[in-house]
Amino acid sequence: MADIEQNYQIKYSEKWGSYLQQEASRLDKYVTVESGLTGKMVAYDQYGLLTFTEKTGRMGTTTPAEAPTYRRIMHPHLFTKAIGFDEFDAKKLANIDVPVSKTIESLRAAAGRCMDKVMIDAFLGVNYTGEVGGTQVAFPASQTIAVDYTDTGVDETSNLTIDKLRHALTMLQKAEAWSEDRRAYGDELVLACSSSQINALLQQPEVSSYDYNTVRALAEGKIDSFMGFKIIRTEQLPVTTEGVRSCLAWVKSRAQFGIWDDFKVKLSVRDDLDETLQIRAKFACGATRLQEEGFVKILCAE
Repeated sequence: MADIEQNYQIKYSEKWGSYLQQEASRLDKYVTVESGLTGKMVAYDQYGLLTFTEKTGRMGTTTPAEAPTYRRIMHPHLFTKAIGFDEFDAKKLANIDVPVSKTIESLRAAAGRCMDKVMIDAFLGVNYTGEVGGTQVAFPASQTIAVDYTDTGVDETSNLTIDKLRHALTMLQKAEAWSEDRRAYGDELVLACSSSQINALLQQPEVSSYDYNTVRALAEGKIDSFMGFKIIRTEQLPVTTEGVRSCLAWVKSRAQFGIWDDFKVKLSVRDDLDETLQIRAKFACGATRLQEEGFVKILCAE
């Protein structure tokens, strides 16, 4: 006679759960978005700065100057993903459904993360200018705050500090990329960083009691701004093998995101694959800096 323990049964879940993940784009609300784009590239033409020349004599010769114009090129990145389910999967899964809705939900989440990655790579990486986009523009060293920056000038490797935030704000203000007047027109000052940088702010000894409470609320997800920056937490910012994270501050109007084809999902039965149910998603997007002076890279040691 067998012991009853040999007859114990396994109770399986009747619903599909999800792995931990970022479930939507976190950056798309804090950039300038243009949808419905077509063509192999899109050009953004911009008018440059003008200066006056002082007149010092009488009845001199007028010499017309060329209008200062610039062009920034944005290219599309095309993405697809197809998930298949065999015609007998529903029978073999028994009391749990084929995860069609969960697949669509996960594809949408993956698309949001991918769009953020396209923006991060474009804002930190090489951009293109020129008549047909043949000239490369790297992120300038002049717009980068060193990992050891301090207001005192004494080199000290650090994570995100108040000194670095103040310096980033000053750089954007000096370039006339940012002033509070721009907020009235819908512009925003944005900072993308990881959870490590938010936690580092909590440890800054020079933060006042009021500011400390503000940062604590930020860390707990109760607020999302500090020192005028809209804080966007993302874990997708690049980090070196030495643990140096490239965080990024920018002005919303200078950060361009374009959508050639918005996220779409199609369900179809593949007769060529024994009536496999195919769930296929696609989208196409691109991004570019419109002007380097509207961005500041902040290097942070985690």
